[in-house]
Amino acid sequence: MVQAHRIKTVAIVGCTAVGKSDTALKLARDLDGELIGADSMQIYRGFDIGTGKLTKEECGGIKHRLIDIIDGDREFSVGEYVNIASAAISEISANGKLPIIVGGTGLYVYSLLSGCNFANTPKNNDVRNSLKAAAHFLGANAMHRLLSASDRVSAEKISVNDVKRVIRALEIYAVSGEPKSVGSELSVEKPYDDLTVVLTLPRDMLYEKINRRVKKMFDDGLIEETLSLIKYKDHQSMQALGYKQIAADPQMTREELEVIVAQKTRNYAKRQMTYFNNMKLNKVFLDARDYSKVKNHVEKFLGDGV
Repeated sequence: MVQAHRIKTVAIVGCTAVGKSDTALKLARDLDGELIGADSMQIYRGFDIGTGKLTKEECGGIKHRLIDIIDGDREFSVGEYVNIASAAISEISANGKLPIIVGGTGLYVYSLLSGCNFANTPKNNDVRNSLKAAAHFLGANAMHRLLSASDRVSAEKISVNDVKRVIRALEIYAVSGEPKSVGSELSVEKPYDDLTVVLTLPRDMLYEKINRRVKKMFDDGLIEETLSLIKYKDHQSMQALGYKQIAADPQMTREELEVIVAQKTRNYAKRQMTYFNNMKLNKVFLDARDYSKVKNHVEKFLGDGV
């Protein structure tokens, strides 16, 4: 049974280009809500075209938080996200509005809504720097094998190429003596009365939308935007799809870049859906084309227990 004091919170998630922002905006207008971003790249100022940020005109007066909050030379942890987003949820609810989380970074959404995050896990810069140095010389595959040996459960959930999360999991093990997966499986009280709507589309339709979005990003000036941000080439911010490929080889033709970025974005969408499928939250999968069904589910959720 849901405790009465828990804030009701709705999350709109799904693969890139599925239509999360449009759906969340409609809900915010219809249900008097405010948006909280859950995108690990939209937090960076200046990274606009390639991350698909909503413009002020598109928001039409609806507040959209956790967008453009740091510069591209800063790292930003999941723990920081949870702390800032939690404060935003409390403020929005206190103002009598519905907090609506929207974005495609599943780890942000899961950590925020499940109560399982490592914001307070001990950190050790010496250990982290040593692991980063090891990753530089040994490579991603070797670091992932090292994680598999110490924390097989976490290794199965973290991509070989996600070196940042591999290093963090190894750091947790080195500092605490416990695998990261042990902490994530601890029984914790969920902080919110939450509903997560995972938007879906048929694969061929989703891939076509991805292709069109990538083309539009290049039409809108993605190459020029990336070159204007090239000073961040060695930072986490430049790992976003599109930016990373352009920064790696600015001399490549637009046509070649567009094909590569579209393919990598489609592959990323597959990984996103795998994560959402496995995410242990109160969730429902709904067709992104049927807004009325999404709204009905959310209204029913909001009405339960009132």
